Amino acid sequence: MIRLLVVDDHQILRLGLTLFFETCDDFELVGEAENGQQAVELCDELRPDVVLMDVHMPVMDGIRATRIIMQRHPQVCMVILTYSPGVDPQQAIAAGAQMVLTKTVSGDTLAQAIRAAVA
Repeated sequence: MIRLLVVDDHQILRLGLTLFFETCDDFELVGEAENGQQAVELCDELRPDVVLMDVHMPVMDGIRATRIIMQRHPQVCMVILTYSPGVDPQQAIAAGAQMVLTKTVSGDTLAQAIRAAVA
């Protein structure tokens, strides 16, 4: 099972991702966060395999949260999921993300990308 933490400030998006991943037999949703600070705290507590991270959020953005999580938990696979064309993929990769995907990606493609990243 791939233990997944979903981080996004939009509740409806978190709900959609949660419902999608519940249909996948090899994923276990271990938590949700609405900002980067919560993501850091939940990673310390829940130890997910993968964090699906938005970039633009209140309190702490996803790039800064990714950097902190990777310092504390380098084994975690960080996947940035964004629709913002202003996000620099190199900045996300430099912070420790394994990949950057757009929110327009299909659910199946997202799941396959996460599986490949943790393999």
